[in-house]
Amino acid sequence: MDGAGLSDHERRALSAIEADLEADRSLQRILRSAHTRPRHRTAAACLLGAVTVALLVAASITVSLPLIWGFAAAWTLTVVLALPLFGQWVRRRWQRREHAERP
Repeated sequence: MDGAGLSDHERRALSAIEADLEADRSLQRILRSAHTRPRHRTAAACLLGAVTVALLVAASITVSLPLIWGFAAAWTLTVVLALPLFGQWVRRRWQRREHAERP
């Protein structure tokens, strides 16, 4: 390839690859599900966070040992679920900032 464009042979090869990828149903399903998972995780983290706050308030008011242990378990699950989401959010913001600073 001498210039910026593709030769006829390369364009035909690329078209054949794209057609094969578009026809692959399992790949399409995987790509669709990859977009929905973070939303479900975010909703689950928010819901679990609300349950954790409710358990904290209830445990603080009643000083009940089962509520305190329930809060501890819910807090642990909330942190385990939310920490990767927070890391992804920070990474996306960092990448956007780096991309915006480039001339």
